[in-house]
Amino acid sequence: MVKRFPEKIAALAAAAVAAWLLVVSTRLGPGVGGDATIYITSTRNLLAGNGLGLVNPAGEFRLIPYFPPFYPLMLAFFGLTGIDVSEIAAFLNPLFFALTVAVISLWITEISHFPLAGFLTGLLAAASPVLIPAYSWAMSEPLCILCGTIGLILLERFLAKGRPALLWGSALCCGLAFLTRYSAAAYLGTGAVMLFFFRRETVKNRLRDTFRFLLAAAFPMALWVVYDVVKTAALASRSIQHGWDLPAELTRFAGQLNTILLQWAVPDSWIDQPFYPAIFNRLLVFMMVVLVLGSLAAACVRYFRRKNPQRDSLFARLDAMTLILCGFMLCYTLVILFVSVTTYPPITIGARMFTPAHISFLWLLGILFLRVWLGAENRRGLKAISLAVMIGFAGFYGLRSVRIARQNAIDGLGYHSRRWQESEIVAYLREQTAPDQLLVTNEETALLFLLDRASWPMHEVYVSEPDPVFYAYESGALAADDTGRTAFQNGEALLVVFDTFEDQMRDIYGEDTQRRIDALFKNLKIVIDGDDGTIYSLE
Repeated sequence: MVKRFPEKIAALAAAAVAAWLLVVSTRLGPGVGGDATIYITSTRNLLAGNGLGLVNPAGEFRLIPYFPPFYPLMLAFFGLTGIDVSEIAAFLNPLFFALTVAVISLWITEISHFPLAGFLTGLLAAASPVLIPAYSWAMSEPLCILCGTIGLILLERFLAKGRPALLWGSALCCGLAFLTRYSAAAYLGTGAVMLFFFRRETVKNRLRDTFRFLLAAAFPMALWVVYDVVKTAALASRSIQHGWDLPAELTRFAGQLNTILLQWAVPDSWIDQPFYPAIFNRLLVFMMVVLVLGSLAAACVRYFRRKNPQRDSLFARLDAMTLILCGFMLCYTLVILFVSVTTYPPITIGARMFTPAHISFLWLLGILFLRVWLGAENRRGLKAISLAVMIGFAGFYGLRSVRIARQNAIDGLGYHSRRWQESEIVAYLREQTAPDQLLVTNEETALLFLLDRASWPMHEVYVSEPDPVFYAYESGALAADDTGRTAFQNGEALLVVFDTFEDQMRDIYGEDTQRRIDALFKNLKIVIDGDDGTIYSLE
């Protein structure tokens, strides 16, 4: 117990850094925006007895759209205490982050008995300027990554120990990650590949364990899919894209992935306007890709060269986890690529979406540091260089993350930001309009979160497509699905236009934006012209 105490302290220290940065970053509340609003509102509706979903202005209930249910169900479980759901999210995110950092750090120290390696690996994750912004929002990634991380650790332990309980535990955790985010199917794919191709067992036993893993991991999602399809006759908001241009889609995806990988290493300002030759950024991405693929190849070679592998030896376990992490990063990238090029509308690919792969990459760096340290033996210079690199990288990350957390603490995030909390338009709607007053707006989720009021969307913003006819909002032909404009023309709804509208329309109309806006609001009566928007009525 005494021997293991420093290991626990190292892991707890890294976890404490993670929790502290998140608590500072979410001082004004966790970030709440479009998707986060759906999670929180669905949870509130479930706790109110309306079901896990949204209620539209007409009072019609809709099962939670587009997302698997485990994150809002987790929020609802803690919401039984009576605490507001957004406050629960502010508590859970630091908890999930700290636990994820702790289990990674503990895994490193458990197999190596080298607390410094575990601490530095955990610190890299805790101080990541990619993870701090992502974990500061009330989104499902923190829960998904925690479940997936534990699932991968249990998978590695099963490969080393062969105990069936570890296999079932891994399947359960990976399945819950999948039940949190659809893209977490990569955890299942990684587990299946590892179980079938990287075990010294008969084909029959490998098939048996792979089948058991996939069956147990997919079972929770299968229940949800059946329930979702029965209730809604649909599963997601996107449809299969037909006639897509594969080379163009691959080029688009490669460009987005290139930016994401650079964000793992350098600040955004160094990507757009580097103070050094831009070719270095390309070399940096190339080196990161080579590092992952090279680590994967080297681990494969070492694995298959072992004639009598000791599955639970230190280097065998490091190689197994290297295979798992590199395999997961590749599998996850392929899942996102497949969805990106085959569905419409195309998904938004950004740093937050790739946080599961990012934390795996940082974990891999910790393993490589440990291998260098253990392999260097008496070469103190090499040990010193590897230690300096880890400390320098963690310090570079930490300086950036502290600034990010402090700025978030000052400005707030999403609808918890000072701009939204001090909105004149929101204050007017809260104080001067009846709760059942119908509203049409370009910011549905803002009104849903800040006022707990459902509203109809402005049609052009919702469909994100230009209209060939520059109609005025109070006249002209009505689209069959433009319920909000119909209600407005009948004098039943107010039109609430926030100052984000011009940017939204510019994405649709480009140079014709101002002409379109002038035509749209012609002849409308202004109810209030606030600092952050305008409310219109028909007369």
